[in-house]
Amino acid sequence: MIGIIFSNNLNTCPYIDKYLDVFNHLGISYEVILWDRDGSQSKYPQNYHVFNERQNVDLPKVRKILGFYNFMRFTYKNIISRKYDKLIFLTTQVALICFPLALASFKKKYIFDFRDLSLEYYGWYKIIVKQIIKNSFFTCMSSPEFARVLNCNTYVMAHNFRYKDINNRSKQITILNQRITLLHIGITRGEEYNKKLVDIFGGDERFYLYIIGRGNDTESFINLAKKYSNVVVQGTYNNEEKQLYISKSDLLLYYYPCDFNCNCALANKYYDCLIYNKPLVGNINTYSGRRIQERGLGISVDFNEDNCADKIFNFYNQYKKEDFIRNITKELSAVLEEDRIYLDKIKEFATL
Repeated sequence: MIGIIFSNNLNTCPYIDKYLDVFNHLGISYEVILWDRDGSQSKYPQNYHVFNERQNVDLPKVRKILGFYNFMRFTYKNIISRKYDKLIFLTTQVALICFPLALASFKKKYIFDFRDLSLEYYGWYKIIVKQIIKNSFFTCMSSPEFARVLNCNTYVMAHNFRYKDINNRSKQITILNQRITLLHIGITRGEEYNKKLVDIFGGDERFYLYIIGRGNDTESFINLAKKYSNVVVQGTYNNEEKQLYISKSDLLLYYYPCDFNCNCALANKYYDCLIYNKPLVGNINTYSGRRIQERGLGISVDFNEDNCADKIFNFYNQYKKEDFIRNITKELSAVLEEDRIYLDKIKEFATL
């Protein structure tokens, strides 16, 4: 039996579906150990072992330590009592808390699914992560830039999309608005980031600005947004609402701030472009921004430049829809080919 371990709610982990689809197709027994940190889901399948201690995911890292320690005890207890043959660690935090047990009993018998950088700028932390990689059956990463930071040449690319979304992807671009509708959708990047967007686009009659997702709807930010008739703010959404918001948008904001993780990450928004045929607005100072620009998937700018709104407006009114469709079709084909390799490795792991 395979144990899949994840330290958050399922709605933040769409990539777990690929493991479950493979195991269900092959008839492989598995169980999921997860931490329901906000109590957002009330019912789970029988093969899920759920740790129910509540924790605000936006807490500073140091204040999360006790919760992770308790989750570690819960996880160790289940791994030992359920007598798993193999393990899958979804994210570095899970791999770290389980590494002593993994090294003792599961060497070359686990998958390390690496999704974000965190403290790898500390030498000691980076050494531990590299040991986790070395002793895994295989390690997958959601961005090639993570591998560069870790000096890792032996990894499999793991893209952040779900096949059920790919299968229902849009076929045409729909132009709906007289103004250009900009959409930031997802967990908040912080109030300063949101304020920056409002400073640039609030009151600019060429644009509507939608900022949607958990943590964006703080009272102070909502009060700021109310000053502008072209700014809309909303908090948590479901997948159906996400599709609706994206379908009504013209450009997707993938303008992440420059920090250690965001500089290297390739997030879900990148795949929203390929699935929904919506151009991206990226940060030219990050890996994702450069990739967007190089592959013709939108425009990347520096939001600290005074004319960035003009650049976005001009891009939208000048870009060729046929070229864009050709570019995303080419990129999606490359993504699917890399994902085929990833799925084949999961099958190999499951059947050995």
